[in-house]
Amino acid sequence: MKRVTINDVAAQAGVSRATVSLVLRDNPRVAESTRQKVRGVMADMGYVYDRRAADMRTRRGMTIGLVLTDVRNPYFAELSMAFEVTLNDHGYVVLQGYTQDERARQDRLLDVMLEHRVDGIILLPAKNTSAEDLRRPAGLTATPHVLVARRVADYEADYVGADNVRAGALLGEHFGSEGYEDVAFLGGPVGSTARAERLRGVRLGLKRHGVRLERNRSIGTANDRQGGVTGVEQLLAQGPLPDAIACYSDVVAFGVESGLRAAGIVPGADVALGSFDDIPEAALQHPPLTSVATHPERVGAEAARLLLERIDAPDVAPRRVLLSPRLSVRASSTTRRDATASDSAARSGRRTT
Repeated sequence: MKRVTINDVAAQAGVSRATVSLVLRDNPRVAESTRQKVRGVMADMGYVYDRRAADMRTRRGMTIGLVLTDVRNPYFAELSMAFEVTLNDHGYVVLQGYTQDERARQDRLLDVMLEHRVDGIILLPAKNTSAEDLRRPAGLTATPHVLVARRVADYEADYVGADNVRAGALLGEHFGSEGYEDVAFLGGPVGSTARAERLRGVRLGLKRHGVRLERNRSIGTANDRQGGVTGVEQLLAQGPLPDAIACYSDVVAFGVESGLRAAGIVPGADVALGSFDDIPEAALQHPPLTSVATHPERVGAEAARLLLERIDAPDVAPRRVLLSPRLSVRASSTTRRDATASDSAARSGRRTT
């Protein structure tokens, strides 16, 4: 029996061959009515798309690799959704993998994706990833790629992420303006450039108010809720509770809240809290969590845009996109100050307004 071709489908549907090709690639420029008509003709005629032949003609497999650390973190879930939506609009399928912040897992995932000849890769580097790791013989050098959220020292590549130093400075300035003099920084994997940048920013912001974040008040942990609990345990083992805690991320902050409550300490009232990412759940905490937005949906969309441009023009110079953070002040970092002011006023016989 003769094989049904694109030309046969086009003739039967009364459209051009180019239109059929666009429908096969799910291109959004094709009207929905036309798409349904062409798909119906394909089904009636028994047309089967020969993906391998198409790949040989275009030299593209229309697949993109996405390598993240952990999809359970809502930040990464939002980032990956934005990335997938943008690429889907351009006819690409996304292959996802998760490193659990381990370089060995990252190496294996990258090897598999490169073996399958993906057209490009988005990578959130595992902690302590070096430039040599990415330049190794089976590395990324010959494949279009974009790094997100974490940079790799001495490695030139397209990069998209929040301005972490500015984000940290916003939170540090806020704590300083609230009068907090003993501040701790909890969470985030040591070896992560994002953690180093946020910590640096917090210190800069506090310094403007004459406050110093002591070295022993910086405790690195996993970027998850358990990491927050662990950070609180280590912090309490040092002695007196700090005035305020800057958490590496919102999910770490959720663990910090749990750890404080388990120790009989009330978040917000006994110690101020602030964090980064400003995922939707942050505003729903009790008390609502002060957080600096780092825009994962914009990071994902921008990374997809840069990767598509890199695929079309592989020789352009590496580009760096830093997104401006935004601080949302909520009760977790103001309740303690208000309570302290009320106690002071009560002792002196004054009222606060």
